[in-house]
Amino acid sequence: MEKANISGYQLFVLIFLFEMGSALLVPLAGEAKQAAWLVILIAMIGGFLLFLIYYGLSHYYPDQLLTEFVQTILGKFLGRIIAFLYILYFTYLAARVLRDFGETLLTFAYPHVPLFVANAAFILAVVYTVRKGIEVLTRTGNYSLSWRIYF
Repeated sequence: MEKANISGYQLFVLIFLFEMGSALLVPLAGEAKQAAWLVILIAMIGGFLLFLIYYGLSHYYPDQLLTEFVQTILGKFLGRIIAFLYILYFTYLAARVLRDFGETLLTFAYPHVPLFVANAAFILAVVYTVRKGIEVLTRTGNYSLSWRIYF
């Protein structure tokens, strides 16, 4: 795996753009009304705890993927089932996000474009970005954020 270096500011830009994109598309804590900030804070704490668990496991098993060290911890049989469910879950999430993004894009910007075409274009952009690496993604995000601030 290549060693990529991004600055703290570039990480901030990526997180900021992700949060703003998510906040605009996904109504968070709709029924919480004035306590929505508390719901988001609790969810953030839960996410941070999960991050600490994954981070600790990645240091305990430095040369293994999550699907590999689950098999080491739980045994071959149960570990393979959990690893398969893990892959299945994140495949579902990726498909769901793709569908939601495509439908939102078609609703607001391109109502006459077929969903398949919009999603295919998005998949190609994602594949290209993943191929180029995280540094290119952060530079693009940095450019995108600075462009929006000045104009």
